Amino acid sequence: MGRVHLVDIATEGFRNLRPGTVEWSPLANLLVGGNGQGKTNSLEAVTVLGNLRSFRGGSMRSIVAHGADTFRLEGRVETVSGVVRIGQRVDPGPPVRRELTINGTDASPPEYLRVLPVCALSGDDRALVIGGPGERRAFLDRLAFLLEEQHFDELRRYRRALRQRNAALVGGAADDEMAAWEARLAAAGAAVVHRRARTCARLMAGFEGVYRELRGDDFPEISLHYRGEAAVETAENVNQVEEYYQKRYNETRARDRRTGFTGEGPHRHDLGLRANGRAVRHVLSSGQIKVVAAALRLASLKHVEEDRGEVLPVIIDDVDSELDARVLGRLIDHLSGRRQLFFSSADRARLTASALGSSRFEVRQGAVLKTAGEWLDE
Repeated sequence: MGRVHLVDIATEGFRNLRPGTVEWSPLANLLVGGNGQGKTNSLEAVTVLGNLRSFRGGSMRSIVAHGADTFRLEGRVETVSGVVRIGQRVDPGPPVRRELTINGTDASPPEYLRVLPVCALSGDDRALVIGGPGERRAFLDRLAFLLEEQHFDELRRYRRALRQRNAALVGGAADDEMAAWEARLAAAGAAVVHRRARTCARLMAGFEGVYRELRGDDFPEISLHYRGEAAVETAENVNQVEEYYQKRYNETRARDRRTGFTGEGPHRHDLGLRANGRAVRHVLSSGQIKVVAAALRLASLKHVEEDRGEVLPVIIDDVDSELDARVLGRLIDHLSGRRQLFFSSADRARLTASALGSSRFEVRQGAVLKTAGEWLDE
């Protein structure tokens, strides 16, 4: 199996990071430093470079350094085919405007996103397990795209059709015009549901193995399922889903005119998580939530790597804060090997044993400096 790794990254206008270039090891990279110095910001920059999306909450505006209007990221990526240079210049808007390049040539988001898919584990992953459905939909949609690139265009068509129907509802469009928008929306929605459900089935298979490897003895069983309207969950094929939505949009038209938006469809769906048959938020401890989130991320990574035939980088931001030593050890063992890893941690003692042979960096006031020998004092 081949390997993808980030050779270096150049940043400008990104949070508190000083402008400049950092060269990374193709294997493990450990970042240390005091609170607020830029460890998480450095890992966030790598994630945004590869995924166009942060592992943190908040808007793109929060990423831009104080006094700057835009931020810029560039990086060289080593692949089985050679070195690829990717870059992005982002104006946070609103609306967000991105200029994406691959080897100096303008690139579309689907082209760009396939170069350096990064798997990031962080404390913000709690939202993936116990947060609102939007985070889980985004997670499922990204996995669906990485497994089947058509999903990007299908999701874009659905969102466009949804905006058009919502505008027609607010604008008081006649019923025949509404029916035309609803036919488009039903067809686009059925395609999205079909792709997501297929992705969810693959995710479930991968999740069981990873979760079994990471979990402690007292962890509950976790089940996953795609949550939509009851008729959608039991539909046998994409045509049945389309027929259902076309009928429902006609039936709910008067209600949706009153509210001004479409009340049913894939934009309301969720990735359902249950622990021993109960909602996870009522069962899991903080440490267990982190393990479930990590298992979800790593299960998705497993399928993407299998399809690509390449191992991909993994970022772990302060992952040990709520994991006991045994679970942390299992996680490190699961990821060890030829993969490029990025760690940050305030607890040096827990990671030192796993850091042998790793490149180490001290982060101080936004500067990322490679170090040698023992950990530096903060």
